[in-house]
Amino acid sequence: MTDAARETDDSPVEVEHVVALLRERVYGAISCLATLAVLTRYSDAETSALARILDIAVATGGLWAASLLSHYVAQMAVFGKPPRGKHWIQLLQASGQIVQAAVPPAIVLLLAVFDVLDTDTAMWIAMWTLVGELGLIAVLAMRRTRLPWWQQALSVAALVGIGLLVVGIKIIAH
Repeated sequence: MTDAARETDDSPVEVEHVVALLRERVYGAISCLATLAVLTRYSDAETSALARILDIAVATGGLWAASLLSHYVAQMAVFGKPPRGKHWIQLLQASGQIVQAAVPPAIVLLLAVFDVLDTDTAMWIAMWTLVGELGLIAVLAMRRTRLPWWQQALSVAALVGIGLLVVGIKIIAH
């Protein structure tokens, strides 16, 4: 399908939904990365991988609930009524991206629960997994743009740089 055909086939709701999905996924990945950084700083060698998974679940669940509530309130403010049908499903899909972003690091930490990895190594792998996730999201997003290649590369580097900054702050603080 050509770009012109794609532009005419996409309704504003579909485009806005894709924007919401990507926005929440990036937000979820960065938030989970920050949570992992905090956990490495404020937990010790005795803190189990399972306890860290539960901490991630609580933090991610709180962010998911905040996202869901903020979308619901925005829907009410803009349209004067609660979301129904397709809009409710889209709202759940978008806010669910926060939870989905936390799944890969939780799986890595689950390996530590079963002694496949030690907890500290699993934490580092989980953080680098999220940096990689940010890079993949940026690459996939930038390939649809009409930006010159160097601006696309700069945009990908900027998003990955934010992830690296979070990891760097963790290194400095630890």
